[in-house]
Parts: sequence; C-alpha cells; structure tokens
Amino acid sequence: MPTLDHISHDAKGASECIENIPQMYRGGFLRQKEEYSLNAKALERLKTLCRDHTCAILYADWCGDSRKALPVLALIEENTGKKIPALGGMTKPPYGSNKLWAVPPSPQEVDIFGITSSPTILIFDKKGEEIGRIKTRQRMTATIEEEIVKIIEDNMKNRSK
Repeated sequence: MPTLDHISHDAKGASECIENIPQMYRGGFLRQKEEYSLNAKALERLKTLCRDHTCAILYADWCGDSRKALPVLALIEENTGKKIPALGGMTKPPYGSNKLWAVPPSPQEVDIFGITSSPTILIFDKKGEEIGRIKTRQRMTATIEEEIVKIIEDNMKNRSK
C-alpha cells in the first residue's frame, strides 16, 4: 500500500504550484485564492491536526475543480506552516487508451495511488499511511477544510475504539 513516502520529496508546495501554473490557467487559481475565506473553526482545528497529519494533492491545471481546491490548500499551507505537496500537470491519455491519465507526463504518483479524479486530495496520518481522500470535491461537508478535519477526526475516533 502506498504511503506518504511515495510522494516525490521534491514536490512543490500548494502555494508555489499556483505561482508556476501555466499562464493561461493561473488567473483562475489566483482569483480563487484571493477571494476565498477559510472556515475559521476548521482552520484552528487544522493548526493542531497538521502536526501529525499531512495532505497532498494531485491535480490537472485545466480542471475547474482543481481551480477551487488547490487555492484552499495553499491558504491552509500558509496559515498552518505545513507544506502541502502538490503534483500538477495531470493529462488525459490519447484517445483509445485504457488508462484514465497519461503517465508520463502526469506525475508517477497518479499510478502509484490509483488516482481516478482531478483533483484528488490524499490525507496521511503521522505514520505516513493514507487515511482518506477527497476525489474531485468534498462530499460530507460544506468546505474542503472542514472535510479534511472530518476525515482526520473520524480516523482518530476509529483508531481509539
């Protein structure tokens, strides 16, 4: 089973990735980052939870859902001081391929983690084991940051039983 150690150690953080997204897509990511307000309660919880947990994101530069998610993770990264590895550049394979993503040029982690959607946010515990993922967009809560908190806290409850 893949772990956090399978994420490239030289992966850029979410904020740095936004600055390096191709010009034709960058504006949408920057606007979302400037206009988005993190849920204050979730952010305070994440400041504690990020000590023992790590998130990473795999995304496609052209993807509208990525344009919403990556800026949120960049804001979390900036407010918690915890790097969130971001692996972009996911691309579709040629027509007729039986694969969902072309690796390469998509990051090798797409195959390692069995990524099927853009974006996919992976959440790891302090041992580096994956405890959850958000595929495309959050499903259980109103915001991405609340969903990350829920996944971590649910995992902590289940482990303490």
